Amino acid sequence: MSVARPALPFLLGPVSLGPLLLALACSAHPPAPAAEMQASQTLSAGTSAPPQPVLAASLAASAAPDKATPAATPAATPPSPAPTPTVGAGGLAPLSREHRATMLAGAEDTLAPTPIHYVKSNEVRHDVWFPYVAGLGGAYLGVGSDQNYTVAGVARSELMFLSDIDRSVVDLHRVYEVLIEASDTPEALLERFDAGQTEASLALLTTAFAELPAPEQRRLLGLYRAARETVYIHLLRVIKRRQGEVGTTWLSDRGMYDHIRGLFKADRVRAMGGDLTGANSLQTAASAARNLGVPFRVIYFSNAEEYFNYGAQFVSNIEAFPVDDRTVVLRTLYRKDWAHADQLWAYQVQPIADFRARLADRKNRSRNPMLRYAEIEGALNKETGTKGLSLIRLPVALGG
Repeated sequence: MSVARPALPFLLGPVSLGPLLLALACSAHPPAPAAEMQASQTLSAGTSAPPQPVLAASLAASAAPDKATPAATPAATPPSPAPTPTVGAGGLAPLSREHRATMLAGAEDTLAPTPIHYVKSNEVRHDVWFPYVAGLGGAYLGVGSDQNYTVAGVARSELMFLSDIDRSVVDLHRVYEVLIEASDTPEALLERFDAGQTEASLALLTTAFAELPAPEQRRLLGLYRAARETVYIHLLRVIKRRQGEVGTTWLSDRGMYDHIRGLFKADRVRAMGGDLTGANSLQTAASAARNLGVPFRVIYFSNAEEYFNYGAQFVSNIEAFPVDDRTVVLRTLYRKDWAHADQLWAYQVQPIADFRARLADRKNRSRNPMLRYAEIEGALNKETGTKGLSLIRLPVALGG
């Protein structure tokens, strides 16, 4: 069967350093040659040792939040106190109408059109983070597309805020929500993007979006039609990705998939337009989590930080999050002089307390100076025993 070419350019290639940099950053696209970036999409395994059996066992079951990662080395400034939980620790119970209204309340950042839409990630080794996020629970904030489901699935997050500056990425999360809820296995979800299931999937989406304004319905359905083939090819790789015998993605590990599906079915996910340096979306997510009594435990930036400075609004956004001493910041880095866990990316974990302390010191005006000063201080560990994984003010985890 012939397949029509996408109506929108869903590309994975080099980007120019112009107004779209912040938008493109959120889906993990470095200033790298096209051939190198395309090659990364073929990876189904990387170069680090596979997860240890104890970790694999923890991923097969829903890990309790209080049996997770080792505590971070205390940083200069203590994090803000965690709120008292009100929606259930480790919970996948459906949110009440009141709690759902709280999660959906608040303004989002206004998004400018982006002519290139990154509906898939070229990061493939999120498993190097697993020992530092497994079972953390709490709220999750991340940018980009379905790679968030892997990280939040391992963390067993209780609330998930998915924020991106690209409207098509945000819309894709809404499409995923409908199709994930209708698919009881990863294989069933994959089929929803197969060419032969196009009409059936469009019927599901049409029913789910029936009460939305007509222009919004057309946009969402159009996004599925345009992105379907790209997403299908991407998910074919994701569902096969393993380290040894251990599934390392939300589609290759059934426990992760079931958790993400449970979050969507329980109305514990909000996909929102957002700019990390904007005045609305991150403040809104922070307020919602605080009012629901759930601390953020995982904040995932992908490589977005390389495209903006740590200005006052960004610092305010990070300070607004309710967190505790287990909260971590995750980032990917394209650094030619660093070891990469895959063909493109170095992966890093940093405790939120350390990140906040460095944001308060204005010599750390952006990511690169922050990393430089952390290395000078001896706080940056690039020799963790896992290729491509670095840590800031954090001990190496058992099994990492």
